[in-house]
Amino acid sequence: MFSRIVLAASAALMLTGGVALAQDVIQTRKAGFEDYKKAMGEIKDAVGKGDLAAVGPVADRVDAFAAKIPGLFPPGSDKGKTAAKEVIWANFPDFTAKAQDLQASAKALKVAAASGDKAATGKAFGAMADSCKACHQRYRSE
Repeated sequence: MFSRIVLAASAALMLTGGVALAQDVIQTRKAGFEDYKKAMGEIKDAVGKGDLAAVGPVADRVDAFAAKIPGLFPPGSDKGKTAAKEVIWANFPDFTAKAQDLQASAKALKVAAASGDKAATGKAFGAMADSCKACHQRYRSE
């Protein structure tokens, strides 16, 4: 009887710990996406002002975050206060591919900005925004 109580208590602690870990990762990814949103605004402002030199470092920030996105969605992190749709985990390879698309578009934006061509940079920024939108349409609840 004692071993059943210990087993039940251990299971409850592990479950509670799992919920806490899920909430931690949800908070981490929310902070990351808030910074990403801020980065998009910074890039838009820089391109609008023609300050293409400012675009590269921010595109690097987006690139680095995009590389982390799949790891911010471990199984079980669909519970709690999150806009993540359950379909993420059912289609994780596609979700990961969309994060890789964002990463590639951030790299392309950096290259375009480094060229000094404002039109090409604007086009690359639009492509990066489109990669963001493609993921949100499928995987984020509004």
